[in-house]
Parts: sequence; C-alpha cells; structure tokens
Amino acid sequence: MFRENYIIQGKIVCKTGLHIGGSSDAIDIGGSDNVVIRDSVTGNPFIPGSSLKGKLRFLTELNDKDSAQSVIDNDGKPADDPNCIASKLFGVSADESQNELKFPTRTIVRDSYPDEETLELWNNESLISGAELKYENTINRINSSANPRNIERIPKGSKFDFEIIFSVYEDDDENISYLLDAMRLLEDNYLGGSGSRGFGQIKFENIKLSKRTSDYYKENNDEEVIVESDDITEVINALK
Repeated sequence: MFRENYIIQGKIVCKTGLHIGGSSDAIDIGGSDNVVIRDSVTGNPFIPGSSLKGKLRFLTELNDKDSAQSVIDNDGKPADDPNCIASKLFGVSADESQNELKFPTRTIVRDSYPDEETLELWNNESLISGAELKYENTINRINSSANPRNIERIPKGSKFDFEIIFSVYEDDDENISYLLDAMRLLEDNYLGGSGSRGFGQIKFENIKLSKRTSDYYKENNDEEVIVESDDITEVINALK
C-alpha cells in the first residue's frame, strides 16, 4: 500500500559539454551526423529521463556488491535479483521478472528541459539550436592520415530543470539514500557519451527534497520540505 512520495527537484548544470545522442535523419549541409537529442516541439536539446535514470541505475549496480553480482548472473543485463538495491530502487521489468511484477519501479525520472537563463545563453550566434560543434580527429598510426569529424554537444553552463519521484510503500526499506548516493556518484562520473574525453560532467544544484504523504493527495495537506541545498551531500546528511 502506498505510503509517501519523495520529490527531488532542482537543476542539472553542465560543467562540460554534454552529448546525449539523437536522430540524424535530417542532416543539414555542413551539419553534424552525430547530433544531440532534441525536443520535437521546440527543437531544443533536453535530457531524457531514460538517460538519467539509466545512468543512476548503472552506477548503483556498480556500487553495490549484490547488484553487481546480479548483473553478472544476468549476462550483463540489468540486475534482476529481487534482494539487491538496484532492483528495489529501479524495479524489474515484466520480462525479467517472468511476468511476476514483484518490484515495480520506485523511481520515476522526468525529462529535463532547459531553464529560461539557458535559453538566453543559447541565443549565441556560435551555437546551432542550443548546441556547439566539437571537432575531433583520429590519426592513422601507420600513414599519419587524418580522419576529422565533429560531434554536437550542449555547451557548458547550460542548466536543466529536473524532477525525480521516489515512492515508498508499506514494508519498504528507507532506501532513498541509495538513490541520492547514485546522484552523488554521477557528479564524479559523466552523463551521456564521450565521458572519458571530457564530455558530460554535471552537477546537481538548487536541490529541494520534499515529502508528500498519502494525506497530501487525499486531504490536500501541505508537503513537507525536508531540505533545500546546492550540495547533494547536505541533502544526504539531512536524511540521517
């Protein structure tokens, strides 16, 4: 039975260029064939909830021994051991649970869209629809021939509004702290592609953690604001 929702809101700040790949079905002459994903309505880059959630799950699986073992036992697919933290946080798909929906996801990650300040930043003439072109080159080790290419990325300094909802049901462990740990791990990892080459460093800022019990929905009670901070570590400590 449902008990409460934790709402985590704030901003994702790009500390370096961010590349989350999109479709290159319509390539302009002189454009990039390695484009970022864009909102089909506005044409602006955004961060899909699936990309953020997938990375948080991946880091949780690496950070928990039982979850990592479950990934190995599952031939590299997401952890499906019902007792490991990753399954408890992010759920097990119907396929993986053999039609037994034992662990529906506790974590919902919304798509993140640019804030107003970022939309103004993207009015820069050097940017194309909110993205810059990063040029790279590979050199043939034998004949020294060059193979230049470019890749689109969202420029550093861009900010996106994010929202993550963590649901708690009766008999659940209080494991939202593991989700916050994954967010902290992500700040020292990367989001999107080419992270080992400088892309995808992000930081969570203006974080607000609040709790909405079942009475919030039934009786229109106020939500409880637990903490507001620019530091994910302070948010983690507020729950101890």
